[in-house]
Amino acid sequence: MSRTGVANSPQYADPDPRFPFPHSPTPTRCQTDPKLFDFANGDRTSDRAATEKRLAKARRACSGCPIVKDCLRWALVNKPLTKVGIFAATTPGQRTALRKRMVDRLGPDWIDVLADQDQARRERAAAARHNPLTISQARIVRLDREINGPMPKPLTPTQQQRNMARLMAGLKAA
Repeated sequence: MSRTGVANSPQYADPDPRFPFPHSPTPTRCQTDPKLFDFANGDRTSDRAATEKRLAKARRACSGCPIVKDCLRWALVNKPLTKVGIFAATTPGQRTALRKRMVDRLGPDWIDVLADQDQARRERAAAARHNPLTISQARIVRLDREINGPMPKPLTPTQQQRNMARLMAGLKAA
């Protein structure tokens, strides 16, 4: 399940089944040159210049990858499997910081929130395949987006709870 060449990835940990490992129809750079992406937190202590050069090279390789977004999501969700290595141009320390930001933004159940968002996106895509818009409807949607911009994203359940708590606190204070 894990990327080719990830050193010392624990074999006992199972990836979250809601987030499959991303695949590309063509081999990605991490599959063709896995040593480039082999990195652990302690690697910065030896030859710092060589390490920074290797990190920059790995980040450049990730910048052109077609699955970088899904790779980052997979790496963030599957922490036990990504304690070492470069995933989506991020080091293990950077991914830890990103996970903390996700907790701040979406709450402690951020993985469930992401899974729910993905499920809703898949359901909308399936519904669109079964009930496509007519040409007139598609034109109206396109014109609306051009004039008004994209629709605002709906609030997550955690955001709704926070807003309700703020509202209730404001009512009690008044």
